[in-house]
Amino acid sequence: MWFAFLIVFVGGIVVAWVGWRGLTGKLPRQHVAGIRTPYTLSSDERWRAVHRHGGPYLVLGGAAAAAAAAALLPFAVAGRLPLAFSVAALIAMAAVTSAIAIAGWLLGVAAARRELGD
Repeated sequence: MWFAFLIVFVGGIVVAWVGWRGLTGKLPRQHVAGIRTPYTLSSDERWRAVHRHGGPYLVLGGAAAAAAAAALLPFAVAGRLPLAFSVAALIAMAAVTSAIAIAGWLLGVAAARRELGD
């Protein structure tokens, strides 16, 4: 079960890193990472605007997931976490990360549309 916490930890760091790169304008428009919708992929200007507004949510969500997984990982490795608690914690972390990613997408696109007048 500890391996699942490790995956959530690494995944959280990746989400936070992608969010940070998008927030700072260092994430180029591409089809692999970032908020990839037809709207964002249609131009570099839209891509930058969406990631400038949605990036903070991705950073926050990724950092929260990584922190929660890092806090529980030592206990999972030591075998001190009950199975039911581990499953509940992993589901909660996945739900929070998913919700933050969706919020980053929706709020980022909405703010970019307002900013760009689309």
